[in-house]
Amino acid sequence: MAENMEKRRFNRMELHGHIADIADGNFIYGGIIEDVSLGGLKLNSLPTKFAIEGRTYCIVVSGEASETHFKIKVRPRWKRTVKSGLSMDVGFMVVDAPMEWTDMVKKMMPKKKEEEEDVWDLYSSR
Repeated sequence: MAENMEKRRFNRMELHGHIADIADGNFIYGGIIEDVSLGGLKLNSLPTKFAIEGRTYCIVVSGEASETHFKIKVRPRWKRTVKSGLSMDVGFMVVDAPMEWTDMVKKMMPKKKEEEEDVWDLYSSR
């Protein structure tokens, strides 16, 4: 698993309070977004009967305290059935997302150590 994390193009972060609705052509399912990056997201609690195929899906992401909804095109990259066997986690690659989604994810991403330390901050406190 650690090897896969190192191959990622974008860092991931946990995202709390967001859900997503996704349709497989027959039904609409709800999932919980566990983590996101600029290039993907992970949905938990999708039923195992969700038809994962190598195609593009449209998901609608909603936040708990926000009336903002994001319509995002995604493509499945991997799936993992949870121990109970009743649901699965699915990793999606973001194919197309509105600029508002990208901006939100960028703002929420933790900064890298190099970005946190600005050389000019050393001189401004004097």
